Amino acid sequence: MPRYGAEVIPVCEPCDAIEHGTNSCKKCAVSYCKHFASCTDVRYCGNCISDFSIRETIMEKVVEHERPDGSITFSRKYQAKRITLMGNDWLFAAHLIEEMRDDEIEATIEYHRENVALMLQERESRKLERIRKLSSIKISNVKHETAIEREKREAKEAKKAGKTTRTRTKETSAEDLVKMLGELLKSGLSLEQIQALGKK
Repeated sequence: MPRYGAEVIPVCEPCDAIEHGTNSCKKCAVSYCKHFASCTDVRYCGNCISDFSIRETIMEKVVEHERPDGSITFSRKYQAKRITLMGNDWLFAAHLIEEMRDDEIEATIEYHRENVALMLQERESRKLERIRKLSSIKISNVKHETAIEREKREAKEAKKAGKTTRTRTKETSAEDLVKMLGELLKSGLSLEQIQALGKK
């Protein structure tokens, strides 16, 4: 999609006032300033490198090991991202490489390598900034109800609906009773006192 209309002069006034503030497009030969340059390649104006896009596809491969009887013993799935450059402007820029001199190719490689390093650095700094913003978000604690609270809530809901519910009671085992009796005897209580407590 073109960045500006055909009636627009791609040179702003501040850049027009600066000496060497404009460049000539390699494709259409129009003079343009840095504000109307293509984001993808500044050697071209914004309209000449506008038909360009990237298509990403995920490729999958499954590797399986089989026994002689045909049963699978091991299976692993591999994924890879495939990036394809699309658009007529990309083809135009690719064909232009064949016409470049050796020194131009060397200079362009270093030029784009430096740009790639700067863009990777900018991308990582933006990722860190997004992570920092996400880490500052406070999440309110969610109250988890206990088993007793859940039973009470279910009993209330059932009462409203006119249903009867069975509540769970914990049964004391014989081993627990023996332990409790031993602790009471250690505390100095007599058997008569313990029996009296049991009656209560």
